[in-house]
Amino acid sequence: MRPKIAFHNVSKSFNLYKKQSDKLLEVISFKKNKDNFYALKNLSFEIYEGEAIGIVGLNGSGKSTLSNLLAQIIPPSSGTIQINGETSLIAISAGLNNQLSGIENIELKCLMHGLKKEEINRLKSDIVEFADIGKFIDQPVKSYSSGMKSRLGFAISIHTNPDILIVDEALSVGDQTFYEKCLVKINEFKSQGKTIIFISHSLSQIESFCDRVMWIHFGKIEIFAQTKEVIKEYKAFIKWFNKLTEQEKKKYRREKLDNQYKETNDMEKSFTSTRQVNRKMSKKKSSSFLTFQFTLLFLSVVLSASLMFGIQPVQSIGNYISSYIDKDQSAVKETLKEEESEFISKEINKEGIVFVEQAEIYGDTGLTNKISDMSFANNVSVEDQINEEIYKVKIDGVSGFTKMTNIKLIENELPVVQIGVTDFLPIFPEEFSNAFEYFFTFLNTESEEVKSKVRGLSNEETLNSGERILTYSVNDVQYKTDLEGITKSITVSNIDTDRDEWYRIKNNASLISNDSQSYLFKTNEFNIVVDQNNNTTTFSIVE
Repeated sequence: MRPKIAFHNVSKSFNLYKKQSDKLLEVISFKKNKDNFYALKNLSFEIYEGEAIGIVGLNGSGKSTLSNLLAQIIPPSSGTIQINGETSLIAISAGLNNQLSGIENIELKCLMHGLKKEEINRLKSDIVEFADIGKFIDQPVKSYSSGMKSRLGFAISIHTNPDILIVDEALSVGDQTFYEKCLVKINEFKSQGKTIIFISHSLSQIESFCDRVMWIHFGKIEIFAQTKEVIKEYKAFIKWFNKLTEQEKKKYRREKLDNQYKETNDMEKSFTSTRQVNRKMSKKKSSSFLTFQFTLLFLSVVLSASLMFGIQPVQSIGNYISSYIDKDQSAVKETLKEEESEFISKEINKEGIVFVEQAEIYGDTGLTNKISDMSFANNVSVEDQINEEIYKVKIDGVSGFTKMTNIKLIENELPVVQIGVTDFLPIFPEEFSNAFEYFFTFLNTESEEVKSKVRGLSNEETLNSGERILTYSVNDVQYKTDLEGITKSITVSNIDTDRDEWYRIKNNASLISNDSQSYLFKTNEFNIVVDQNNNTTTFSIVE
């Protein structure tokens, strides 16, 4: 039986640059960058027509890189890929143009799939109905939440009738109704004998309709076999992994990535050693070619100089340099000294939001005198940018300085998502979930009333700002008040972000921190922040 997809020793590497200018230097220096990283290494497998293949693995193991190779979005660095059919990748915002509206994206993607105008007009209403994003269909995609982007991308992809459907975490987004609608459509594709590749963290989804499963582990295939066999092995690994502390998990990942990088360098060294033998055989030929290159470069420089300085470029350049050297050297040095002592400041005057778990605020531009901390999703006013490294910010009327990487400028309003408290109940501790309505009734209430009615107060703390925190450890609950003593937020501790429900919720986030550990959900009622590092969810009242 002829395979629908065949990978033969496929690897994918990415060059690692410390800064953007290194890319240009690599091009003009004739030297290949030595710092590269193999996201996938020596993958060989075959997938047959009508199969439903699941792909599992930890974050950072190479699943999305594999999906991009399967969808032919990126080429392999080595090896061969044979795909017999038309592929369609369904991933969050895959292939969508942020500047175009939803309707315009539908038309563009259908045209890219080779559909005629009459076919597009016939399909358009079906796609809009399936996406079910209301009036946002006429708005620019840049204003969409992650969930809305995924809905639109999914709707377009399934209506272009591909031979091979690649679903990358798309079903982890949206509510239960949309999820079930997607499953029905995917099962229709399966019944038609189409090939489906399903990438997900949800083992229950994969078990429900996948024939075989591939476990990708830090760039390599750990197992590729029948679903039951692989899921059993993977569940055992996940159970072991989840018992590790956060520090142990980070150490494990770091060791695996270090090994991956070491293997990459070893392979590069071996390849370099082999090439050195060949270089000796063709040294004269290479030398002649380099001489030709430098001669050509020199002639180009002379020609450019002729255009700049006239028909006697060498003499003109000499005169130009001499006149420059004759300038008052002491004045030049003094100017340079003054420039070094000054800061290059640029006015910003925009609103920003903290983009990291915790941003340190300093009283000086040297970032040595720390004055406060700001948490993820806190709003700030960004006044100035200093030396392309530092922002001058204002919080509650007080100015300070912080690294630019800590703050994200708000160019457009963050999207408001349609999600509520009940959507988070599956990840809350059972004791809290059973009585969540009771605990939420004490929001926007005087702290003294909370203390008198909610039993089990384990700690009370007054912050330097004057705000107060009431902790009820037995209930996994914490209230925070404003300066007037009115409760404005509630924090739930010991949440479980390993549950399938969390993977469906998190991609609806209005904002995700730079390390993908903190998530903001902006709703009409609350600003909801999920902190995976500390396993907490905080609901703050929208004023």
